[in-house]
Amino acid sequence: MAQVKPMLGEIELQLVQQLEVDGSQVLAEHSVPALEGDFLQGLGRRATRIALSGVLTGTEAGKGLKDLREKFRAAEPVSFVADINTATKVDKVIIEEMVVRDLAGKPERFEYAFTLREFIPPPAATTEEPPKLEIPKPPDDAIDRNTGTLRVEIVIEGQASYDYSAVEVRIEGTKQDGSALSRTLTNHTDNTWTEEDFPAGDYTINVSDNSQSMSGSAPITIETGQTEQLTIPLQAVSSNIAKTFVVHFRMDNSFIEPAMCQVLKRVADHALSNPNEKLIILGHTDLVGSDEYNQNLSERRARSVYAFLTVGGDDAARQAAVNEWNTLRQSAPQSKRDIQDNWGTREYQFMLQALERDQDRLSYYYGNIDGVHGPKTAAAVSVFQEDYELTSTGIMDDPTWETLNEAYLYRRPYLLAVPEKQFFRNAKNGCDGGMLKWLGAGEKDPVLNTQDAWRPNRRTELLFVNGDQIPCDVPKPRTFDKLAPGGSWCLGPDLNKQPETKIERVGFLTRKKVEPGKWLVQPAEPGQILVSGTIVEKKDDQREDDEAQSIPYAKYVLIAPDGEYLHTDANGIPDMGELQGEQRGQPVPNRADKDGKFCYPEETPVGTYILEILDLEGPPLYRWKKENESRAKGSIIFKQLVQSTSQEEQVSGGDS
Repeated sequence: MAQVKPMLGEIELQLVQQLEVDGSQVLAEHSVPALEGDFLQGLGRRATRIALSGVLTGTEAGKGLKDLREKFRAAEPVSFVADINTATKVDKVIIEEMVVRDLAGKPERFEYAFTLREFIPPPAATTEEPPKLEIPKPPDDAIDRNTGTLRVEIVIEGQASYDYSAVEVRIEGTKQDGSALSRTLTNHTDNTWTEEDFPAGDYTINVSDNSQSMSGSAPITIETGQTEQLTIPLQAVSSNIAKTFVVHFRMDNSFIEPAMCQVLKRVADHALSNPNEKLIILGHTDLVGSDEYNQNLSERRARSVYAFLTVGGDDAARQAAVNEWNTLRQSAPQSKRDIQDNWGTREYQFMLQALERDQDRLSYYYGNIDGVHGPKTAAAVSVFQEDYELTSTGIMDDPTWETLNEAYLYRRPYLLAVPEKQFFRNAKNGCDGGMLKWLGAGEKDPVLNTQDAWRPNRRTELLFVNGDQIPCDVPKPRTFDKLAPGGSWCLGPDLNKQPETKIERVGFLTRKKVEPGKWLVQPAEPGQILVSGTIVEKKDDQREDDEAQSIPYAKYVLIAPDGEYLHTDANGIPDMGELQGEQRGQPVPNRADKDGKFCYPEETPVGTYILEILDLEGPPLYRWKKENESRAKGSIIFKQLVQSTSQEEQVSGGDS
């Protein structure tokens, strides 16, 4: 087979490594009335299918492949000549699938894989015209094949009968193509709302009955061709509830990783759907380190989140957000850090991997996020510099950092712009310092009171509250006068100038029970799920419908939406990890079973889960099974899991 050199269009496909032909006959089986047996009727043959792959070299290879890609996208017939033509009588083909990859370090050398289908011209039109049927043509925007069915049931505890005519059900979120959707559902019977042919995507459903001061909400993912059903309880609206989203961080770091960008997108959607709620951004740390250092670190985390949530505003907001991140990424000795966070290789690997260069969704960096500036990372930096008209050196200098920060902050669909009116005012007793952008709690409000470096304590909370003012004094942040916002602080004392003042930085919150004058923290996305999955490997030469092989005893780390590192031997006690020294606070990896499966016996929160595959040979590119192969970029992947969808997930990886 290695001697076969097919011609596809004007290009000779060199070095063919595999070629398969399927020219199946079509037979119909007929029974014989009143007799045993049957007979087969030949109905001709299907259009021949040809699959071939190999390697293409030479100075004209790139141009030839570009011409074929244009014909592929236009579904244009292409001439095909090969040694197999005598048997198959194939003259022209349609390119059904086309996969091309550059071979790293080998210019003008490409791997290719084509699936071709014999082109059979349609029969000539008959002279006799069929009767015309007047069928109304649907508008173009009404045609959407990526749809599913949505069914929402509203329940009220303790009330068997309820007038649901005053209930409003709204859905907000992002369709699969990245565009926004906002709609009020109207098709309902009793307490159930049903929408067929609803665009697939990730959404939040908000339910309200203003006449009874009741509301409820929940996230939902609608898959193509699936029916998703969700039950939402209507509950009395309480003015002392703080609905909370959580963004968590690596140890001693304020960088927002790509998985947490997904959480902040849901925060912005919630703000859009609930314009009467006010938002407070509150940073936290674990208990490792000094009080002073942790206070500064908690404020850096809050500042980083605020910049991300507001960069999509006007020019001033954009510049302020970029300035904030350019300051955070700078280096400073640990003992002197206030708003410098000392970002490095790991952070710009994350950004280069998340950024997409064109409509084909190609990234700059593929591979492990390992914090090592090796040849692959240097090449990614160099290409980014070329694309943004910087001096191409492969070195992360100051201009490259500034441009990369801005590109990461300003990418869609994460270009966010929570409006100023949705934040509380830094104002009290005639003093008005403008908008309250962020606060820091330091180590004073941990989820769990432990001296170990526990990730759920390293977080920024985004609190949505029905109210116009904070119910108690709030001390001035330590870094308030650094960079921005500056100006007057009106909500409480300056503890740097009045250290004897006994006042809590988070005296307005309570977490376990209702207390007068405080907000009770509750998750904005309530619910628990059982998580399980399988890690599989898909080889380069496997087609999409081929069965992937599981990876036995795969080594991985799984992080829950609240930041906890999950373990398959969970016993109800949070695992603080077993690593010491510089590795303190890092996760203890898990192992899948012999079939590549993992399963957690305890329920964990709904939300965004992060999965990192460790120590596997070959290019570490992984994706969720239902995602397109172009989404496989590295060994860290993430996904929002909600109660309405199956939590049995399959992870596909390998060289794809």
